[in-house]
Amino acid sequence: MTMKLFDTFEAVKFPEEDMIFITCGGYLYYIYNPEYKWWRKHSNAGNDHLTVSNYPDVSREELVDAMKGLFPQKETDFMRLCNSSQLCIRDMLALLKEDYAKYMSDRVLYHTIHHFLLESDICHKSFEKLQKLLDDATANQYDNNQVLTQIKNLSFMIIGRDIFKKEIGIVDGHDSSSYFWIMPVRVIEYENTADLDSVAEMRSAEISIEEDDVAQYLTPFLYQHFDEELEENKKRKDVSGFEWYLEHNFFTFDSMVLILKDIEDTVDALISGRETEYTQKLKIKRGTATYQLVYAKNLNEEEIAEYNANRPTEDDTQVALIVDFYQRFLYRMEYMMKVGKEKGCNLISFMGP
Repeated sequence: MTMKLFDTFEAVKFPEEDMIFITCGGYLYYIYNPEYKWWRKHSNAGNDHLTVSNYPDVSREELVDAMKGLFPQKETDFMRLCNSSQLCIRDMLALLKEDYAKYMSDRVLYHTIHHFLLESDICHKSFEKLQKLLDDATANQYDNNQVLTQIKNLSFMIIGRDIFKKEIGIVDGHDSSSYFWIMPVRVIEYENTADLDSVAEMRSAEISIEEDDVAQYLTPFLYQHFDEELEENKKRKDVSGFEWYLEHNFFTFDSMVLILKDIEDTVDALISGRETEYTQKLKIKRGTATYQLVYAKNLNEEEIAEYNANRPTEDDTQVALIVDFYQRFLYRMEYMMKVGKEKGCNLISFMGP
């Protein structure tokens, strides 16, 4: 009979190697090795299912001994005994919320820490430094604003750039949430180019841009240069025009050169104050959200609802932010076409979420 713990967590023995398994809903999460007296989080936690009834039970004494004298009451009790390099960001946040409730209950601090961990190249090192920072803050009774400044300084020291500065985001690689995915491609089967198996994608050069940013800052150029008569676009079965959701929108490299040229001219116009067809379009508010709503994480649901009820029809994003976004986009697209051509790709695909 298995040892029931809390929620759907259970403890069983793995007799072949005398290990203790901790499962949740029948899925393996944590493992204790008595020979070396250490815990680890299973590398595929939550995905490998066990028939726990087939395993012998573990005694309370064995489990308490393995837990260094503690009988587990919650999952964080196991997390604390694992090396931090084995934990995911969700685990780290759970530990920080438990240990530093005063600071983590502050919405701005929470999102700042979350963003810091997401951007960190060696996440567990950032987590450990955050723990020390919050220990010091607690001991010295720093207020939330002092802690916020310290976290931002720590982030800059570790990551080497200001991840909190205002900017319209471009993600290197694939972001699976409400983002457009942009990458070099080549069609290898023309019967139905809407079939994902008909398109070879160069994921190594992919970037992702939030769909509202695409709507606001890129659609004037994409719609202008989208060629519905291009063979690759015509062969998308049951798809017509620029499709917003989960379909390839193909652009030739020549079309992309024209798009980038228009964007370069728009950058010049924005800087000089010259008005063009595109600068006029950029003033019109598009998309389902706004720059302020996408990035102002401290707004609560009531404030967002109020803002949406009185949604502006004109975009008031600072010109410097738009120019910065376009300059970064230009660089990435020029690079994307160079490496895409080198690898045999002849198209750029924009695919919505």
